[in-house]
Amino acid sequence: MVKAQYDWQRIKTPDNQIVQKLSEGLSISPIIAQLLVERGITSLDEAQAFIQPSMQAIHDPHKLHDMDKAVNRIQQAIEQEERITVYGDYDADGITSTALMYEVLRDIGAKVDYYVPNRFRDGYGPNAEAYQRIIERGTTLIITVDNGVSGKAVIDPVVKQGVDVIVTDHHEMPEELPNAYAIVHPRYPGSDYPFTDLS
Repeated sequence: MVKAQYDWQRIKTPDNQIVQKLSEGLSISPIIAQLLVERGITSLDEAQAFIQPSMQAIHDPHKLHDMDKAVNRIQQAIEQEERITVYGDYDADGITSTALMYEVLRDIGAKVDYYVPNRFRDGYGPNAEAYQRIIERGTTLIITVDNGVSGKAVIDPVVKQGVDVIVTDHHEMPEELPNAYAIVHPRYPGSDYPFTDLS
């Protein structure tokens, strides 16, 4: 017999009146309205803000821990024509993060490359052999996306080689963090970033 790893809970059936109110008030299908209610969105204003977010609703990114430090280091790398490698992950948020970071850096003139680990060969998170290959190709700044906060064993030796690492991650923070140049994380201890579930 297979034993489940998690204790799955069924979502309670949402209040049909609220679903109908959202569906009619926003001219959206009842299925979309039901999904909104299941997410805890029950008013027209909340639903409208979720469906059509505005730039004013975005939290100040400079409140993220080490954000200014990371931005300054990236600007320096671009100005000095250093090679930057975005070290991503193979899951949905890792792939999208990698693509977004790579495209933004490329579009602002960086000499940028990317590396998405192979799940079977490289495993999850920073991989020492992959980092060394990246460094041998001339990278002097590695930016992790969706990984790195638990990568002390790999990142610390790389930093000792003179390569800077900027960690951008959202996973659980271990007791010992890597000695990265910067760690940008929405739940960094002491940070006052207002949305800790940012991925």
